[in-house]
Amino acid sequence: MALTVMKFGGTSVATVERLQRVADRIIRKKEAGNQVIVVVSAMGKTTDALVSMAGEISDRPSKREMDVLLSTGEQVTIALLAMVLIERGCPAISFTGWQAGIKTEDVHESARIGSIDTSQIRPHLKEGKIVIVAGFQGVTESGEITTLGRGGSDTSAVALASAFGAEKCEIYTDVTGVFTTDPRYVAKARKLKEISYDEMLEMAYLGAGVLHPRAVEYAKNSHIELVVCSSFTDEEGTVIKEEVAMEKAKAVRGLAFEKNVTKVTLLGLPNSVSAVSRVFDAIADRHINIDVIVQNVLDEEKTSLSFTIDHDVLNETVDVLRTQEKELEFHHLIFESELAKVSIVGSGMASNPGVAAQMFHALAAKNIKVKMISTSEIKVSTIIDEDRLLEALDTLHETFHLAEQESISL
Repeated sequence: MALTVMKFGGTSVATVERLQRVADRIIRKKEAGNQVIVVVSAMGKTTDALVSMAGEISDRPSKREMDVLLSTGEQVTIALLAMVLIERGCPAISFTGWQAGIKTEDVHESARIGSIDTSQIRPHLKEGKIVIVAGFQGVTESGEITTLGRGGSDTSAVALASAFGAEKCEIYTDVTGVFTTDPRYVAKARKLKEISYDEMLEMAYLGAGVLHPRAVEYAKNSHIELVVCSSFTDEEGTVIKEEVAMEKAKAVRGLAFEKNVTKVTLLGLPNSVSAVSRVFDAIADRHINIDVIVQNVLDEEKTSLSFTIDHDVLNETVDVLRTQEKELEFHHLIFESELAKVSIVGSGMASNPGVAAQMFHALAAKNIKVKMISTSEIKVSTIIDEDRLLEALDTLHETFHLAEQESISL
């Protein structure tokens, strides 16, 4: 009997009525002869409401207590969905992340899954039950509740699929698949039939919110085929797998973007590898993620270092740097907010010279200033002013003909 993991996002389970619709899909999957594990997020805006309440108490609430608080959202969903299925005559049982054996590292708010003990769930699958697991959460070896950070339920689903040897993991959301870019921002965005792990991973890291990058990493490493589709229609979704049929003459497959970006610059830093590494060590110790990095050597003795972070961690970043200012030996600290990152992504870029030049020519023609640049074999990212984001997306989508229907080269 094949095992399928189905994950449903917050909008898909936002109300009891939507839980009934989700139950319909699950029952159809079960009746088709599959063992089924279902992973769910908190209902609708539950997590936002919990964060808001915590914010009324403290500007910087305890990370441990935030994990305890936020993990309750998914617990509500799993219990209600199990009730719906049982009421429909379909045997089901719910598990929190820790009951499901999801073990994580000892980090609050953004823990990584270390292992999954499948022994608690397997007997229930053998009995023919639908197993419902709370996404986004786990437990440390010492019994501390942890959460997995933004998009953590995707990661939970793929990690479970890997642990149980599933060949496919279906991600149900409020969109019908993976698009060339976010259709809420670019009207001509087109849904892709399929996309490679590497392309999807880049897009996820670069801001595409449809999947979390950790989930794509798990899928790639475990050779699990991902399917992203809508929980509201029966429309065919997007398949994410190792090798895909390339779109003829399309070096760029999609655009990703990220808002709420802040650029931090340290001036007068000693011009040495050890000085730069001390800066990044200090920030890494606080589990703060750094994105685009640019170093400008001023002379033999001094350099400037710029990097981008999410604006939400600016205060924490500044606190770290100010606290260790003497040890890090920089002279000035400045930052610039209200920025955005825009990226072009495509496996074909490696064999198509001139793609970056096309991107910069297109932005220059619209007088959109590029403040920082980052590249890899399959992507080029630029930091621009956030108020020019929509114009940049429309321009690049048109420049690389992403609205045109696929022409597959086999």
